Order: sequence, then C-alpha cells, then structure tokens
Amino acid sequence: MIDGPVIDCSSRTCGFAEFSGELGCTDGGSCFEARMLTLKESNFHDAALAKATQQIMEALQAIPPDPNGRQLSFLQTKMGTMLAWVRHDVEVPKDAVKEDSPEEDLVRSLGIVQPSQAS
Repeated sequence: MIDGPVIDCSSRTCGFAEFSGELGCTDGGSCFEARMLTLKESNFHDAALAKATQQIMEALQAIPPDPNGRQLSFLQTKMGTMLAWVRHDVEVPKDAVKEDSPEEDLVRSLGIVQPSQAS
C-alpha cells in the first residue's frame, strides 16, 4: 500500500519515514535541509555558539553530494536530532516507520545506538 503521492518539500520542511533501509519524505515537520544560518552575536547566540555554528557549517560543506540524489537532512526524533540522507522522490508505504512511531520502532528502524541525553 502507498501512503500517497511523492511529497514536494523543496524549500520547506517535511516529515520522514524509514522503509526497506531507506528514508523518504512525508507530510510533517521533523525533516529539515541540513544547513545552518549565520547570526549576529546576541544574548541568545553568543561567541561560543557562533564558533560552533561555523564549525558545523564547515563539517556539512565537507560532505560530498549524494550520488543517488538524496538530500542531506537533519531529522528531529523524539530522542534527539540526527543527520541522514533522505529521498524526496519516492512514495512511502503506509507501514513505514514514521516520525510519530513509538520510540522502540524508531530506535530499531533508524539504528539508533545511543539516544541523546539531556544535559
């Protein structure tokens, strides 16, 4: 069974679903293009955060484009944020594990080794 048409999420956020070892785009708001914004220093974005942002940007820019056309994305799960290649050109089956699936299903299907710990 198919969840519906391929989602066009260019220039906006989407959701994610895992199926058959792939990640695909769905309706939702937990999948974001992996890019960072440069901000002026402020009370909420101090020098330490500006430096970390620059380091993250450099690390992301060092990742070569995916030869299969997938988009480098940040996925926000119930347990934390992850970096992954997401296909935006596939139909997602209804039985796929999605962002709102139970944590144990997300851990199993995404291969989460260590959920992030709140500090």
